[in-house]
Amino acid sequence: MEPGVKLYINTDEREGLFGDGKYLLLKSISELGSLRKASIKLGRGYRKAWDDIRRTEEGLGRKIVLRSRGGSGGGSTRLTPFGAELLEAWERYRNEVSVCLGRAWDEQLRGLLE
Repeated sequence: MEPGVKLYINTDEREGLFGDGKYLLLKSISELGSLRKASIKLGRGYRKAWDDIRRTEEGLGRKIVLRSRGGSGGGSTRLTPFGAELLEAWERYRNEVSVCLGRAWDEQLRGLLE
């Protein structure tokens, strides 16, 4: 038995703005340099991936990716400096929450449930 938690950021209207799914999308874009390749890797539709990016950018009021249109060599997508910073901050946030969750589990529930 182990604890788990789903982390996300909501808009003021309680709509999902950013979470692990969008984090994985940004991480894959960073690694692959392509939204299309990232969406294939994650098993999502290209259109949905683009919609997720657009909604996140609108909600944050900042660009998180830069896109160059395809041609004979194909297009590319890369993170903006803000997008890269968001990716790194989310990783630190997840790690810190994981440490706190593990500590609370050990102190409050492990002995009772195991």
